[in-house]
Amino acid sequence: MRRLIASVLVGYVVIALVARAKEAAGLITCDCYPDCWCKKPGLSVFRWVFPRHHHLPARDAWQR
Repeated sequence: MRRLIASVLVGYVVIALVARAKEAAGLITCDCYPDCWCKKPGLSVFRWVFPRHHHLPARDAWQR
């Protein structure tokens, strides 16, 4: 059971780092507000694997 949990956590971090590399290469971009949690230096790694509570200007305009 420990090995399974460790594998999932390592896989999650690897996917986050790959997504961060794609962002650095310009393949994907984040259109959140500048004060969003995903713009913080330590948390920006997890922006693409944990897309909850993002504040997207386009989505906010659509919901109104």
